[in-house]
Amino acid sequence: MTRTYSPPLALAAVLAIASPCQAFQLAVSQYGRVTATLPWAVAIEKGYFDAAGVKIDQVISGAGGGTTLRNVLASDLPYGEVASSAAIAARRSGLDVVIVNTSSSHIGEIALVADPKSDVRTVADLAGKKAGYTAPKSTSDVLLHLALKEAQLSGKVEAVATGGFGPGVTALMTGAIQAAPLIDPQLTLEPDKFRVIFKFADLIPRMTWLVCITTREFAAKNPELLHKLIAVRRRAVDYIYQNRDDAMQIYAKVWQQDPKQVATYFPKYFGYDGEWTHGEFDKSGLAKMSQGLELVGDVDQPVDWNAMIDQQFLPQDLQKPL
Repeated sequence: MTRTYSPPLALAAVLAIASPCQAFQLAVSQYGRVTATLPWAVAIEKGYFDAAGVKIDQVISGAGGGTTLRNVLASDLPYGEVASSAAIAARRSGLDVVIVNTSSSHIGEIALVADPKSDVRTVADLAGKKAGYTAPKSTSDVLLHLALKEAQLSGKVEAVATGGFGPGVTALMTGAIQAAPLIDPQLTLEPDKFRVIFKFADLIPRMTWLVCITTREFAAKNPELLHKLIAVRRRAVDYIYQNRDDAMQIYAKVWQQDPKQVATYFPKYFGYDGEWTHGEFDKSGLAKMSQGLELVGDVDQPVDWNAMIDQQFLPQDLQKPL
């Protein structure tokens, strides 16, 4: 059972010391919803956690943002995968969290779409109209503001929080907004239902939007466990690239999609540089995230990533200057 976040639970998680035989819940933002989370599914299906001596009895899939962050802190394993924006927000609220590895520096196939019956065909057509994003200071909020700035439309489009990708589509089709973010499988499998205005990756090819965090207290007391978790994920990423057909089957199973349909859109993800990182940090991707966080008002100056990131748990070959 997933426990509800409360300050005492969070404090207990921070002070937790892992025992060798303990079974954990792993919190992963948007697990089974966004393609970037696939390595954790592969690690479970291929038995990599067991091979590393780490028992994971459940993956908690948060809706993103603060939800997953609270799941991480309320778990006996205060390590998990969250949006970079959520990690920054945690620090700003006084929680002593630290980023120990990345998960994705490419935003995949997410696109801004319009109703094909509308007169919105290009980004310029959004001037004076409403465009949706999932939640305030979320990755989609950052992406939208970065894209509007790139198109010189900052302040000319009303950004509207819709509460998620699904509600965003509903708002789009009812005319409450004129553009909404969309991801696969809908994006590829229903091409006639939506008009793609632009793909965010065409404007923002590199952005470190998904990272793994823990608390400094937990990291200090459980360094070997963190080494193992990062190594498990790296092994899973290698498996994805080396066994593409099987990786697609695992995706279809966990995402509950028809394998034949998955085969029509999944192969493109292998061409994205940084869709699944091995854990390493990319300087340009971090800089773009910082820029986006400034645009949405989450920070008032460039993020001091050196104060947020601890690379000591990464293998030596993945450690890079920031």
